Amino acid sequence: MARKKLTYILRPTLPRRAIVWFPQFVNQKSIDRFRGLHDPQAQALPPHLTLVFPFHSRLTLDQIAAHAQKVLRAWPCFPVVMHGFWSAQNEFIGIGTQVGTDALVEMHDRLYRGPLEEFLRPEFDYTPHITLAQATETDRYEALCTAAAVVTRESFRDVLRTVTIIRDNGDNDWVRERDLHLMW
Repeated sequence: MARKKLTYILRPTLPRRAIVWFPQFVNQKSIDRFRGLHDPQAQALPPHLTLVFPFHSRLTLDQIAAHAQKVLRAWPCFPVVMHGFWSAQNEFIGIGTQVGTDALVEMHDRLYRGPLEEFLRPEFDYTPHITLAQATETDRYEALCTAAAVVTRESFRDVLRTVTIIRDNGDNDWVRERDLHLMW
């Protein structure tokens, strides 16, 4: 008896998106230089603060944007000062927030309500930061922490006016899909 050949229909993968803030610091070159040497994401994305971490979803860009815009209507533009050392999981090294932390945490929490609630990872505490380096080898972590001190001693200032929905086109090729503005 002949076997029937099975045909599989491959579905396209769901889009992978995130919501981030791209600050424009006057003294950003020190961040750019350090990230260029030590952050695998440096070529894919400029320095950014992630508010909603990458997630795969059937939600359309319009649905995500409508939800985020509804959340953002609660905020006027506000100053953010980045300064000080941040790290996570003995792997990621970055610069933390000094001013604007509470507003960023609240914005993050509210963005993860409603249609994005299922993507929240409660096992991680959210601390607003910009990643400067990733220690891909465990023996490099301490050296990167020491080297990052030069950047994390500086203060970086900007006003958060706009957040951006970004999409991964595959192979870590991130594109900006839509800017969303806070109240002026």
